[in-house]
Amino acid sequence: MMLSQLLLPAPADLSARVADALADENVVLQGGGIAFPAGGWRLLPAAVGRHLAGLLDVGILDILVGGWNKSHELGAQLEKSRSSPDKDFFLPLAEHKIASKHHPYLALHKDGQEIGRLPFTVSLELVLQGAVLRIRNGTIHDAETGQIKGKGSIRCGGAIIVEKDLKAISLPGTMPVGLGGGANAPARLARAS
Repeated sequence: MMLSQLLLPAPADLSARVADALADENVVLQGGGIAFPAGGWRLLPAAVGRHLAGLLDVGILDILVGGWNKSHELGAQLEKSRSSPDKDFFLPLAEHKIASKHHPYLALHKDGQEIGRLPFTVSLELVLQGAVLRIRNGTIHDAETGQIKGKGSIRCGGAIIVEKDLKAISLPGTMPVGLGGGANAPARLARAS
């Protein structure tokens, strides 16, 4: 499951929200110093709507692993599993919250030159219930997932494009992870198909 699937409305609704937000907030491009004039740049909202899903092509599992990667308890369990490489260790995770913030942007070009960037801030707060990590030889092999709920928002400058409460959804069964190297190692993921 991708961040875009959790947060974005239908394309036509998204274009309308972008148009309203840009008109209401008079958003200025980073580096370009260009304000959106009232009634101007009519094609921009549809283009932003088309490209925003690609900007949010971030897997929910990537976000969860990023949060788990900071856990001292997980680091200790990974270390313990290294001393018994042929044994599976299971780490049940209590209900926990993971906050994530992303700052994608769209680069706008005119005559082959970048004239500015349209900055976004994506904020996400996830609450995960019922997850169990399977650890073997210092690596998280997979995560048995439970339910996830939370809230998220997408802003462009000061303009709110999307603000959404995420109702509890069940994540699909067991998902491969492939994270190892201790609690301070970067997340290395095997994408679930």
